[in-house]
Amino acid sequence: MKGLFNLVIALSIITPVSIFLGYIIMDEGDQFTTEHYMVTTLSVVPFIFALLVKFLMSGVEKDKK
Repeated sequence: MKGLFNLVIALSIITPVSIFLGYIIMDEGDQFTTEHYMVTTLSVVPFIFALLVKFLMSGVEKDKK
């Protein structure tokens, strides 16, 4: 289960970075609009949920041992 959470966290870190860099490449370095910032910010939401679930489940695995 720990490996699954680490995979989800790694993928959710890569997603906002790739979206942000994708916008830079697509716009050829032009000025960002509010849509660029909104989409980049919304792509961080899965990372926050993954950390929240990992935090909530961390006590469950300790009780089993």
